[in-house]
Amino acid sequence: MFNRLTNYWYNRQPEPEQSPDERADEVRRRRLQQFDRQDNAAAALTEPSENESAPSVDPSPATAEPTTEQNPSQDAPTEATTAPPAPLEAPVAPGAGPQIAPTGPQITPAGPQVTGSAVVRTLDPDAVVEEDEWGDAQDQGFTGEQDTTPPLPATSDDTPLDNERAVSLTISRVFCVTLSAEPQPSTQPAHLTMLLDVAASSSSLNVDILDEVLFERLSLTPSELRECGVKVGGVERVTIETLAVPYLSRSIRRCDDELARTSPGVVMETLIQCRAAAIRMLGIVLLSNDSWSPQDPAQQLVEALICSSEQNMCLTDTTSHQFSHQVLSEIISQESVSSDDLTTMMTPVLTSVIRKTSLCSLISTQHTVSVLNTLNTLCAHKNIAKIVPDLPGWLPSNPDNGAAYHDTFLGRLLSCSTIRRDMILSDITRYVSPYFNRSTVINQDVTQHSSAQYQQMLDTIQTLTSKFLYHLIKSDAKTQTLNWIVSCLDANRNKAKLVASFGAASGASDGFVLNLAAVLIKLSVPFLGPLNSKLCTIDVRFCAPNSKSLFAQPTEDKIMDKMNGEPIPKEDLLNLGTPESFNFITTCFYLTHRALQLAYVAPFDKYRRLMKSLMETQRLVQEMGVSSFSSDVGVRERFETQFVEQLEVKTHLLHPDTIGHVLLFYCSSANWLSHISIDPNSVVVSDIRSDLIVPETPSKTLAMIPNYFISAACQFLINIRYFAEASLENFVSENLDHMVTFLVLFCNPTWVPNPHTRAELVEALTVFIPNERSQSSVSTSNREAVLLSNNMARGRLGTALIKLFVDIEHTAQFEHKFQYRFHIFELLQYIWPQQNFNASNISQEVRTREEDTTVLFTRFVKLLLNDANFLLDEALHNLEEIKKLQMEQEDTETWNALGENARQSKLRSLADLKRMCTSHNILSYETVNCLRYMTGRSEGMSEERHKSVTYAFVTPLLVDTLVTMLNYYLKELVGSNQSKYRVRNFEEVKFHPGKLLQAIVQIYVNLMGEESFVAAIPRDGRSYHSKLFEETASKLRKLYVPEEIITDLLEVSKLAERAVTSQEDEEALTDRAPSNYLDPILGTLMSEPVLLPSSNVIVDRPVIAKHLLSDPIDPFNRQPLQMSDVMPQDELREEISAWKEKSLEEIYKERDIE
Repeated sequence: MFNRLTNYWYNRQPEPEQSPDERADEVRRRRLQQFDRQDNAAAALTEPSENESAPSVDPSPATAEPTTEQNPSQDAPTEATTAPPAPLEAPVAPGAGPQIAPTGPQITPAGPQVTGSAVVRTLDPDAVVEEDEWGDAQDQGFTGEQDTTPPLPATSDDTPLDNERAVSLTISRVFCVTLSAEPQPSTQPAHLTMLLDVAASSSSLNVDILDEVLFERLSLTPSELRECGVKVGGVERVTIETLAVPYLSRSIRRCDDELARTSPGVVMETLIQCRAAAIRMLGIVLLSNDSWSPQDPAQQLVEALICSSEQNMCLTDTTSHQFSHQVLSEIISQESVSSDDLTTMMTPVLTSVIRKTSLCSLISTQHTVSVLNTLNTLCAHKNIAKIVPDLPGWLPSNPDNGAAYHDTFLGRLLSCSTIRRDMILSDITRYVSPYFNRSTVINQDVTQHSSAQYQQMLDTIQTLTSKFLYHLIKSDAKTQTLNWIVSCLDANRNKAKLVASFGAASGASDGFVLNLAAVLIKLSVPFLGPLNSKLCTIDVRFCAPNSKSLFAQPTEDKIMDKMNGEPIPKEDLLNLGTPESFNFITTCFYLTHRALQLAYVAPFDKYRRLMKSLMETQRLVQEMGVSSFSSDVGVRERFETQFVEQLEVKTHLLHPDTIGHVLLFYCSSANWLSHISIDPNSVVVSDIRSDLIVPETPSKTLAMIPNYFISAACQFLINIRYFAEASLENFVSENLDHMVTFLVLFCNPTWVPNPHTRAELVEALTVFIPNERSQSSVSTSNREAVLLSNNMARGRLGTALIKLFVDIEHTAQFEHKFQYRFHIFELLQYIWPQQNFNASNISQEVRTREEDTTVLFTRFVKLLLNDANFLLDEALHNLEEIKKLQMEQEDTETWNALGENARQSKLRSLADLKRMCTSHNILSYETVNCLRYMTGRSEGMSEERHKSVTYAFVTPLLVDTLVTMLNYYLKELVGSNQSKYRVRNFEEVKFHPGKLLQAIVQIYVNLMGEESFVAAIPRDGRSYHSKLFEETASKLRKLYVPEEIITDLLEVSKLAERAVTSQEDEEALTDRAPSNYLDPILGTLMSEPVLLPSSNVIVDRPVIAKHLLSDPIDPFNRQPLQMSDVMPQDELREEISAWKEKSLEEIYKERDIE
């Protein structure tokens, strides 16, 4: 039937061309002929014949013609429906008697005429018709206005109407048409259109001519509708449905409304056939879209869908959206609609919707949501969704240009953001935000309310966009959709880097990529959750070599590229197989990881710099005072602009719902990574506990996982800790526990050989402990509890931190090394006193292997001392230089005598010195503080554990280095040189000499029980003197340090003085010793001589051990050397010991004689 009607429509003979006047005359002529036929028929029925008398009038209710008022519950009077129509009557003048109606056709005046109880329909060529922008009549269904059609009464076969009459009235009500101008029941629509062509061939409406009825009704122009209009019941102004799609849609709706109230019978069957005809005709209209000019049925359908979406949003019509979806389903599900027909039918519709995406933005949220609802209504049908990628505007003109994706219709939906696309950090003061009013930004309640509103809008748009993508992925357009996402991410790969400019030239906007990541996160929701069983369906081979995935990235750095120091052979990975395709969960998982990496790097860096600029301006405002700030327009505008800029970025970047979803995604990914690293063949994702056997080496599957899986997750945690800490603290503890397990497990160098990545893991772990420098009021109790109760952290974290401290010595850049170690210090200080952590247990092997330079803790202490020495020296040197420049500034005469360029140069040098000095002061204190708490005995620490730790600091390898450093900086802080470091503002450069002095003194006190430490104090001839500790005690009293600490320090002084005598004995022995008894490196008397096998040189064991700690080669021939290679010289050792004993006796005798 559909094809037959389509062919009929395309092959119909066009009517001869007529001018509008000619057409109007033709319509009027045919209408008058129709009236003639009706009036003649009425006269024939009412005039008595020659042999008949006039009919008598029976006033009983059985024969009288009741009006609607008499029986409003029925469609029409029961008897009157079968009686011939009454003749038209002329108006009766007041006071006049009855008038005899003329027999000829009468044209009544415009407007309704009422005679008795009869409702008369009149022809009104001047009826008011509302017109649209085309000059055509505007349909109310198109605009969403209320339908003027009266409610349809309930009907059933019990109504005493003959079937033909019932069918005709039903069709008339549904399609608002008629074949005559005779009076109709008042329950009919307020405006009927008379179909002259159908009336010429048929006497009544029936189901066999439904297609012809609809064809003629849809073929009428607005002017013809005015000529053919028939009005009912005194309605002076009605809106004629002139547009094809709204008319058919409203007709279908009328069918549905009446079907809901109709009992089975002929009326129901008629309604069903009317509905089917309207659906069929709607398909034909859409299929022949180009033939309806100047109408555009595709555009009409889009407007109807958008209108129904807006009504649904406003809750004015909660069924219209469902109605449109149902009608579409019926159109495309017709058996006669082929795939080609559907493409032809829906391509203009989708194209029309896509054109409307050009107006989508966060400001026009209602329009954007309506467009997305319309797309989802259409693409919920797989056969329509598969058309989308073939439409113009799907792909950008240049797929390699990230910014070009904004111009695709999917890109326009993703571009809705409060973050400006062309935003470049600047000091522009005339910027006007479309989202926030500069005059009200200071009002916190207003800004929070506005931000919450925009975040809700963003969430709505992101949810609908994810639904749209879901429809595409569920259809045959899956490959093209995923390819679009992959191409977009690849074109914007530079977003993962910190760039100076954030304009369009650097790729897609930050808001665009944030939206794309949020949409992918929403698509990932079904498999999120650390214990979600769907995680086990993720294929780890997605990024393997020779992978056939859409997103294969062979050049990406992987988590593990080596095992046991050797590169992993590519063949080992290829043996795992390369699937032909991957499931959607795997693809979505990897694409979401990539999108999150690109989405958050640049925006967080931008937000950090915005906050820094805003804080600097706030400091300036505070210095100016309220009155000066109010009067200085430039400063006020700059402050307001910066405040608005950070609000725009914050609103989108720190959306709480999105942050929660991203945290859940990363926690899920963390547990998945932990699982596959231990058991890649696991079937069910379960909790990783401490009793699980963790192998020495992980699975080789980590060699297929991109490194950004770790780095992006760590950076997100770090940034959230600074900018949205409440979201982190309130996150589910069970999920965070999986994150801690992952972070600690992957800190192992066998899991992650790259020390830079492990440093990121350590920094991410710092989000679980308090930050002393933070001004945030958010508690950390929830996160601390997670860390302290985690089995993996208790067993492995301490060792992992110390290993990383050692590993970065030769692998990290110099400036990065101290930054990495700063975060290690933070964690070590927190976990060191915890009884459940075995952070200091690794120091126990020092006592048994004290000469082995490969002992981890020995290497750690050595590097710790080196760092402390370097940082303290740099900090004091910078303070001295700052002091000199500040003194030059104070000498105004000399300073002003300098040229402008010279002064600016010195000011720049001063700023650089302050920046470096600040960094060195912070790092130096953290290093010295680490020495303080490691050498001390914290509460709950056993004596054995304390001894094992302190012994590592006082071994012959390290004790002299430690003492020399302590003595030197103690002298600098309390001696005559302290004035050189007295700059104007200590706080500006984070220099706290009193705090530093107390930490150094505490180290002396902690180690005063170690004989080797006390003996080493006076051996330092560069800094130590007898008054050193007394001067220090005097300084401490000024700082109000507790007296017990001062007392202990003075006790150290006494012990050091006693050690002076022993030192004098050692010097006297050295002076008298034969050359073969002296160490060739330091010239000291050897205590344990050993032979170096490669150079055949005898040296003292402690001396060579100390040398190998920093340089594992023979100092005499540069050959590799380990302590295990040296050969003890026992005979020489006994010979030196005997000589030493004899020489000491001689020295004591000489002193007694003196």
